[in-house]
Formats: sequence, structure tokens, C-alpha cells
Amino acid sequence: MAAEGRVLPDIRHCFLIMGSGGRREMLLGPDQDHGFIFENVSDAKMLEVEAFFLPLAEKIVDALSRVGYSLCHGKVMANNPLWRGRLSDWQTRIRDWVNDPEPQKVRYSSIFFDFAPLAGDPELSNQLRDIVHREIRNFPGFLYHMMSLDLRYKVPVGLLGRFIVEKGEEHRGELSLKQGGSVYIVDCIRMFALEKELQAITTQDRLKGLVERNVFAPETAEHIRAAFEALSFLRLRNEIHLIEQGKEPSHYLDPYTLSKNEQDLLREAFAAVSKLQDAAKRHFSRTPF
Repeated sequence: MAAEGRVLPDIRHCFLIMGSGGRREMLLGPDQDHGFIFENVSDAKMLEVEAFFLPLAEKIVDALSRVGYSLCHGKVMANNPLWRGRLSDWQTRIRDWVNDPEPQKVRYSSIFFDFAPLAGDPELSNQLRDIVHREIRNFPGFLYHMMSLDLRYKVPVGLLGRFIVEKGEEHRGELSLKQGGSVYIVDCIRMFALEKELQAITTQDRLKGLVERNVFAPETAEHIRAAFEALSFLRLRNEIHLIEQGKEPSHYLDPYTLSKNEQDLLREAFAAVSKLQDAAKRHFSRTPF
């Protein structure tokens, strides 16, 4: 930007990374999820801010794409004006998501709520976290809507312990370790963490904080932790194997190619996920509106 003669505006700013990156839980083949926060300034000042940060955001998106971070299909990236703004702009967005939790807004919030500061003034990120907690505190029914959307699906294991695999052409005979298991752990733990206003971002740190607040018994938390690690291990190993074959990394695999012990490990992980889903449904169905 400096080489092009552009001058950084005199404004406090922070570049946020969101989603799995914000949680420090990226595996292979991640996409981009990021945005900018600015301090509260006048509308006139924002014209100067946008004149600098929009082209900067385009450069960031392009650079990350060139080094292997694919574009976000939902356009949750800093070059989208929905993911840039002053603290006051972000508060307006968050309030809209929380008070009108239609499905797309809940999906946005699920990515956004895992934000972490990557560059700039981290105090802006802290202030943004306070805004999130305050808005959810004012409308706790949002967590019920988040639970209702996120937990409509069950883990891919049938009554007799058979794995339920995809029937479509692209992933026929496979199941998703992410969409069938680990995403539910992330989502459930996030909901409990938001309710308790935890500052922790990683799933493991959030889980530890929830034990400290007596939300989960230590034994229950250990089962959840073990399930999360098992799903992450199997997924990462599968992604590495695909890359070694010259293929794109994927969270889909054929469970029947696993050893007997690994199949049992996967069933146990899915069982722990299912119990966590049930606990979240029972808890947040009681949330007052």
C-alpha cells in the first residue's frame, strides 16, 4: 500500500481471523474467514478509512488465496463490506443477528463468534467480545435458535452401530468427520461458552472453562475432549493421505477402510457427540425468551 503512495489513516484498527482459524483449529485446506474492526469515527472519516482499507482487504484476500487459503463461499472476508466496520457498525450487525436469528444470520454468527485479533489493536477485539456478550445477555433466546439450527442433524451411526454413509455420487460410501461429528462439538461448546460469557476461543480452552464453572463434570468433559481429538486425528490423517495421493484434502472418508479398533474409536466419538447434542438441546430448550 505504501509503495502505491497510500497513507494509513490515523485510526485504531484490528484485523480479525474467524472460524476455525480464530479457534486455532485449522486443519488442511482451510478457507478464508476474516474482517476488520475500526474505532468509532465520524461518517466523513470513514470515507478516508474505506479508501485505504478496501484495497488493502482486496490485497489480503488475493495474497491468502495465492498461498493456499481458498476464498470463503459465503464471502466472510474483509473485502466484503459486511465484514468491515466501526465498533458501532459491528454492534448494529450483532444486535440484528441476535434479535432476528433467521438461519443465514445464525450461520454468520457461528463463524464470527470465534473471532480473534490477528493484527492491529487487540483492545478493539476485546471491546467487540463485550458487545457480543451484552447482546446475547439481553436476548438469551438467541442461543435456543442457534441450537435449533445447528443440531437438527444426528451423528452418522444407526441403531445397530452401522455407519450411515452418503448415497450421493460425489461422496458415495463416505461420511464427513466434520459435518457428522466435530462441528457439533464446536457448536455445542460455543453455545455454552457464550452463555457463560467465557473469553476463551479454542474448543479445548472453552471446555476447560465450562468445567471450572460446573457446567460439565470433569468425566463428561474428558469424554468430549477425547472425541474431539479422535475426530481431529482421523480427519487430519485422512487429509494428509489424500494430499500424498495428489488429491484435495477432505473431511470425508470411508469408515470401513479403518481398522476394527479405529471403527470402534469412531463409534465412541460419535456416541460422545450425540450425548453432548442431547445435553445442549435439553439445556437451551429451557432458555427464557
